[in-house]
Amino acid sequence: MKIVPVIQEVFSKINVDACGPLPVTPSGKRYLLTAMCLSSKYPDAVPVEDITSVTVVDALLQIFSRMGFPKVLQLDQGSSFTSFLLPLSTTFLEKFGIKVVHSSVYHPQSNPIERFHRTVKRVLKVLCLESGSDWEQAIYPALFALRTVTHESTGFTPAELVHGKNLRTALTLLYEKWLDVEETEGEPVTEYVFSLINRMKRCQELAISKMEECQQKNKTWYDKRAVKREFRIGDLELIFATF
Repeated sequence: MKIVPVIQEVFSKINVDACGPLPVTPSGKRYLLTAMCLSSKYPDAVPVEDITSVTVVDALLQIFSRMGFPKVLQLDQGSSFTSFLLPLSTTFLEKFGIKVVHSSVYHPQSNPIERFHRTVKRVLKVLCLESGSDWEQAIYPALFALRTVTHESTGFTPAELVHGKNLRTALTLLYEKWLDVEETEGEPVTEYVFSLINRMKRCQELAISKMEECQQKNKTWYDKRAVKREFRIGDLELIFATF
């Protein structure tokens, strides 16, 4: 198995897909346009009524307003959503210098956005027990939870790799209340900026090292089960056509 180079720049490569159709919410939303930074694993999502070109462009602009314009936009080769987004690649996306690439058609399960979809659905299922079919309101606490949970491949939460520190959660508030933590005086802006830069640089280095370690473990596991096949001149081959 060939190891793919680890992405080192946050929000430079984003994986985008659509999840649905889901139960119609009171505001008419049926789909969830999802995005994930492949470097920090930072997730985002926008509820939409449909996955037509106009709707997708509006949703992407919302995501880009929070993540910035990526260099690369990755799509799942086997997704029906790809057919809706492909026309945009020659107009909207190219105007902003965004390159469109596709994940392997043979292994769509390797696409991290697919695992993200499954996780979101599990979280939404629990949250929607109280909110009913209005999953649109439940998506925001679900995203908050996913952004503040340590990712196994990086060793950090997505929020830490993006903001330089983790977000304050309910557990943080309880911790501060139980220990009666007093607020400390703020440091000068210049010192804070340099401290933040150094902290984020260190977090990025550790995250890259962790991802490379995970990739090597996956390669070792895969290579143990892989069977090398050699072909000779004249051997018959079965070609799988995707068109």
